[in-house]
Amino acid sequence: MTNRLIRRATVFVVAAVLGGGVAVAAASPAQAAGCYYGTASVASPSGGTGATAAARLCINSYGVAWLDTNTNNYIKDQKADGYAARAYIYWSQQYTNAIAVDDTSTAGGASLHWESNAGTQYRWTEVWVCLGYARPQDNTNRCAVVVYGT
Repeated sequence: MTNRLIRRATVFVVAAVLGGGVAVAAASPAQAAGCYYGTASVASPSGGTGATAAARLCINSYGVAWLDTNTNNYIKDQKADGYAARAYIYWSQQYTNAIAVDDTSTAGGASLHWESNAGTQYRWTEVWVCLGYARPQDNTNRCAVVVYGT
């Protein structure tokens, strides 16, 4: 009787461990995310810092990307120089329209919120801060990469 109980207990424990391991392994690719944090500043044409931004970007193994909502993702216009601060995302081989805009009339900056809502084979993703109507693809000194991830 003792051997029988030990065998049943052993089978139960092994099944629980293996079954749990399989469930975790099967779920982990969808949940596994690489997260990257960064900050950047862009100089104002009139001198000094014109804009600052910070973001925590996460990307999972399926190519779904998002800004971590548990982090203070923001863009802030630092100087009343006539150039508003704008944030952009590069994802799936293209730039988004500005996901946030801030000028000095806004107290405390603007929060960044974005998620791709879909996967892509192109997992390289970037968050950019720009001044005025400059865009990241313009190759000007009015934009800077805040954070990037693969």
